[in-house]
Amino acid sequence: MSNIIKVKEPIILFHLIRLELKKNKIGWFVKGTILANIIILGLLCMISVVEKSEDTKMLKDISGIFTISGASVRGTFIVFSAVLISKMIINEFKNRTILIMFSYPINRKKILSAKLIIIVCVTFIAMTISHIVASLGFIGLNQIFHFTSAVSLTSNELLAEIIKIIMFSLTTAVAALVPLYFGMRKYSIPATITSSLLIVMVTCQSAGPNFSLANIIYIPLALAVVALGIVVFAIRNIERIDLD
Repeated sequence: MSNIIKVKEPIILFHLIRLELKKNKIGWFVKGTILANIIILGLLCMISVVEKSEDTKMLKDISGIFTISGASVRGTFIVFSAVLISKMIINEFKNRTILIMFSYPINRKKILSAKLIIIVCVTFIAMTISHIVASLGFIGLNQIFHFTSAVSLTSNELLAEIIKIIMFSLTTAVAALVPLYFGMRKYSIPATITSSLLIVMVTCQSAGPNFSLANIIYIPLALAVVALGIVVFAIRNIERIDLD
């Protein structure tokens, strides 16, 4: 009997995720992602033009290109993740619409878990794809318009960068859950968004061409550990929340 229950639990979670995706249309997120990619790509081109005129060299090689595009992408989607948290969790608690979900004969922990899984997965996928598209897009445009010196990319370098992108995107997507703590305190959307901006400052700050916090994996990793602690606390205490 216990084995049947264990088998059913992932199925229930899967159906909850499908239900949440139907209820919370993420078309705006997809459109926002496309627009963000265009803006980030334009920003990279603009930076390279300015650098060319001022004779500075941040985008002179593959590492510099992926660092700047990575910082831009992660900064953007940390905020996007906070917006998802606000729409899918904070806003539902604030407006008490979460009571509809809680009225179902389904464990509250699973409902919250489904929402958090969606937020992390959507953020991770968007971040990974956007970083690759922005970086390779700039390299491709550079071959045509010669914004900066010719940049070559070997298959080994590309593989190494993709692995790095996946690692940073995964840790950052989890770290982007930290605003959940600030938002759930008083069901405040402004607090959720503001705290995400603070995380952007911590993880994506640059101090010139030779040093950037965006290159230090331990920062998003440490924040990811903190975020997991917040998630565990929120899930464990979800049964005690009284919205009546």
